Amino acid sequence: MRPMRTAVRLQQRVMRAATRLPVPILRTIAGGDVVVDGELLDPQLAAVLRLARRMGPRLETMPPARARRAAEVGMAAFDADLVPMARIFEETAPGPAGDLPVRVYVPKFASGGLVVYFHGGGGVIGSIDGHDRFCRMYAEHSNCAVASVHYRLGPEDRHPAAIDDAVAVWPWALLRAHRWGCDPARVAVGGDSFGGYLAAWVELAARDRAHDGRLRSGIMPRPRAQVLIYPLVDLTMSQPSAERYADGFLLTRDLTRWFRSHYADEAQWRAGSPMFIPDLGTAATTLIVAAGFDPIRDDGVRYAERLRATGTAVDYRVHTSLIHGFITMTGACDAARAAVIDLARATAAVLRSA
Repeated sequence: MRPMRTAVRLQQRVMRAATRLPVPILRTIAGGDVVVDGELLDPQLAAVLRLARRMGPRLETMPPARARRAAEVGMAAFDADLVPMARIFEETAPGPAGDLPVRVYVPKFASGGLVVYFHGGGGVIGSIDGHDRFCRMYAEHSNCAVASVHYRLGPEDRHPAAIDDAVAVWPWALLRAHRWGCDPARVAVGGDSFGGYLAAWVELAARDRAHDGRLRSGIMPRPRAQVLIYPLVDLTMSQPSAERYADGFLLTRDLTRWFRSHYADEAQWRAGSPMFIPDLGTAATTLIVAAGFDPIRDDGVRYAERLRATGTAVDYRVHTSLIHGFITMTGACDAARAAVIDLARATAAVLRSA
């Protein structure tokens, strides 16, 4: 364990030193400016991507267990410094197939808001630990507690196991909110990438439960808001950005195919996509945050359009110079850090007005 931690710290130092170099040198490291459709990739990220290609084999060439370990190490090299919290609760939520770990971050100036949060990772990789530093930063700058939830992953547990876990955790978290100093009436559901996919399904499930007048127990109140960070809401990968940004920007065509093959069967892709739900209804107030250089960028655009058509209040924000996964790159990219702070403040504003 110690050699691995030493290697991670060394990688962090190298990455941070490299990204603090003057912009002309960053451009040299990156091999020049990276421009797609007139949009310029952030120079720090362009250099990081060039350096990251030398850090080891690609995830999609590995078996899932090894890929999970490699991803944790890789993410740590770019991540933020550890932000201290006022309190951290290590909890266990009952899931449909066993207990689910939940880590709750309560910041020093907690306002009573809560975000029930699902990490990304394509339904195959990712963990609470891998998103630890992001969740701390998110809590610190939003003044909201963040309950970070782990769920079953493929290929060991395929679709819809992760959705079932997420839906089961939501009412449990509402019942526990007071324990964490939070107001159950000011709770959002959120997530990044595949976690945004799960958050969208939680909102849809809560809507359906709320509309079922036969229920007298097990009521599942709807979120006051949903926060979707570069969400994967189309498993068919049929949006134009899937080809426009297919290679070179961390999340690649090959990697998305690898994720999808381990998560669900092809026959389940369309029915398993929130994008294609015939009637979305009026959803909770929605904040969608997108990255410019992202193969699933158009997922967020199209989902925002569909939600607005139902009368849902949608705040759509795109950071055109960033890539998929930027929320865990704030230690190596100033623009990513600014985007996470903007996300946190927007979340705080939504829950204040809820």
